[in-house]
Amino acid sequence: MIRLRYHVPGLGRQSFNPTLEHTRENVAYANGVARQIEDDIRCGQYDISKNKYRPKTIGRNGQSSYELFDKYARYKQRDGLISARTFETHYAPISSLFKKFLNKPAHEVTRKDAENLKAVMLESCNERTVKRRLGDMKSCWEWASEKHHLAGENPWLGIAGSVKVQPRQKLKPFTQAEMTEILEAFRNHRHYSHYADFVHFLLGVAPRPGEAIALQWKHLGPDFQNVWIGESISKGQRKSTKTGKARTVQLSSSIQEMLKRRFQELQPNPDDLVFPSPKGLPINNHNFRERAWKKILEQCRIEYRRPYNTRHTAISHALAGGANPIDVAEQSGHDKRVLLESYAHVIRSKPVFVEV
Repeated sequence: MIRLRYHVPGLGRQSFNPTLEHTRENVAYANGVARQIEDDIRCGQYDISKNKYRPKTIGRNGQSSYELFDKYARYKQRDGLISARTFETHYAPISSLFKKFLNKPAHEVTRKDAENLKAVMLESCNERTVKRRLGDMKSCWEWASEKHHLAGENPWLGIAGSVKVQPRQKLKPFTQAEMTEILEAFRNHRHYSHYADFVHFLLGVAPRPGEAIALQWKHLGPDFQNVWIGESISKGQRKSTKTGKARTVQLSSSIQEMLKRRFQELQPNPDDLVFPSPKGLPINNHNFRERAWKKILEQCRIEYRRPYNTRHTAISHALAGGANPIDVAEQSGHDKRVLLESYAHVIRSKPVFVEV
């Protein structure tokens, strides 16, 4: 077993047993503890109880890689870093993979183990999913190394980079004629005309559907010239936007007129939803897509694209019309770099150099 011996002024000779076996990884960890003790003695911050220096190891107490990742996922959910749905759909399957294919102490996971699990995932998942999961595994080990002093090198480091992701086919925006036809079909439908203004807002402002669903009248500016977007509703739960950032969007005249008309008709309270369901509740995105959106597109004989494609459509038409990409990114809440990469093909090109 490893034991540290040192001298503390005023206390004399001290010893500390971190309860670690004498292995290469543990010696490296113990050296780090020794440096911390030396620094604390020098600064007069030495912990007499020594609790500060006791290892909070994951793996040495028998904790498996499955238990480690499950602990990491629950920490992220508890601290609000991921939603309950993300925990279910993205993190729980990774825990299951560890439990089924790599159920061994976390500190014993090797680079070869990581490569083997990558191969297992590639047999049943697409490259994009595998790459994302490997990134989560690497982040988990980094977290464990920092928070719980998991010894050894990170076996997942660089593994995700070896997975080559096939480029996705570019999304196909709705044409101007298709947008007009969709709006008219909603306005004239005996059952789904209730959603016409909601669809108008989606196509005219480029919000994520959950952001439009969460919109309250108090979020609208004076005379409906702009709107504050800082919240989203998903699965009935109100939360921050996807990026965690709020933005203020300037509204077109047609959107302003539509909102003024709705306000006069509804006479709502500030906390009321701008676009509620027919029963006055937040719109259920799944129900809207399956019952209304699909049927309207079938009626119009328009190739199916998700309601989220309204955001892509609005951004594409804005850029194709010559709008400044930076302004579009800020107004849509889009990452500037990703927007330029994703929409470079629709940005209207023109000479950038002066005439000589």
